[in-house]
Amino acid sequence: MRKKYNKYLFLLDRFPYVLIILILCFALIFFFIFKNRIPLDFFSGAKNTQVSEEESSYSIFITSPLNDKIYNFINQVESVPIIIKSKEAEDSSYSVRVLVNDQEIKVFSSPPYEYKWVPGESGEYEIMALILDDSGEVISESNRVNFLVEYEEETEGSEIISMDVEEKKNAIIEEANFRTQNTIPPGVPIFSYKCYTPPSIDGSFEEWEKFEKFSSFEPTIKKENYTTHTDVSGIFYSCWNEDNFYFLIQVVDDVFNQSYSGNQLNKGDSITLVFDTAFEEDMQTSFYNSDDYQIDFSPGNFAGIPEESFMNWPSNAPPKGVSVASTRLTNGYIIEASIPWYNFINYTPSDGDVIGFTVSILDTDYLETTELVISSSRVFDLNNVSTLGAIALIDAGDIQTLKENGTEENQSGE
Repeated sequence: MRKKYNKYLFLLDRFPYVLIILILCFALIFFFIFKNRIPLDFFSGAKNTQVSEEESSYSIFITSPLNDKIYNFINQVESVPIIIKSKEAEDSSYSVRVLVNDQEIKVFSSPPYEYKWVPGESGEYEIMALILDDSGEVISESNRVNFLVEYEEETEGSEIISMDVEEKKNAIIEEANFRTQNTIPPGVPIFSYKCYTPPSIDGSFEEWEKFEKFSSFEPTIKKENYTTHTDVSGIFYSCWNEDNFYFLIQVVDDVFNQSYSGNQLNKGDSITLVFDTAFEEDMQTSFYNSDDYQIDFSPGNFAGIPEESFMNWPSNAPPKGVSVASTRLTNGYIIEASIPWYNFINYTPSDGDVIGFTVSILDTDYLETTELVISSSRVFDLNNVSTLGAIALIDAGDIQTLKENGTEENQSGE
């Protein structure tokens, strides 16, 4: 006969299961009692509870610019990035109106609510945003953000230019025929002074402070990617004599990227110079011809790829006799070069010449090709010479010696 087992278990046999159930019950009780006393970021992993709480108190919130932010700009095209968050507006047909100092600057009909605003002048600003319903009534207001914009005052690199030279410059502007709308500022070419002592091509600023500088670069190609001068900007110097055109450019670039050479070098961080040596004859011409020249310059990558130049037009080969030197900076690089005039067929430089000219800085950042181009002309197209600005060659005397003598005289009190 089969042995019969007791169908009932003693409480002691059930004890492990009861213990587990009791532990779970106590754990749940403690969780619900204390969860409201523990900061929310304890569970979510958030690190900034102050921002989260402030933002959550608004149905529309400005996340950029930050309150009390100071923007130091060096030209009139730099922008303040505006970013607005609003779940209420996104989930409806409401519009978002943006005000700066109580003046409307932008109305969004749909997300994303992002805008690059150009102030145009220094000053203190307050920005706020409104949600508007279909009838234009205000549904809610955002936080108010105060920020400061300061434009750097530009000063000319050379302070020793006499009134006679200024009159000469004005005469050149009045007599020359060039596309005044393309230059920065309008109607004023870049002035390149004759150098009686050629600069050493060594990637150093040392000899260039005696010459005029140009720094008012404007975004021209893929300009939607431009934010401020800290992304990319430059200071350009030049001079000339009967043998060469010389230049130095300091580039500020937050991300340096150059891995190309030869005819591909302009895919990386680089400089492009375009000349039109028959400017007046080509005023109605937009295509390249035999008197136009595009020369690209690379600083190299300072780790195996050397600095170099390449003439993309008209020869599609390295230009002859060009010397290039570069220096790596913590926030960019310097390129210095001399270009023999014999590369420019049938052109001989002379005092008072005004020729087509644009210098452009090509910025790549983390991409495999150009992300942004800023130029010395208001508009620029690598394939359209009608977008060129202008450069004027002027003999202002031996300004290198004059500056030294003037400094000595001032120090002696004469």
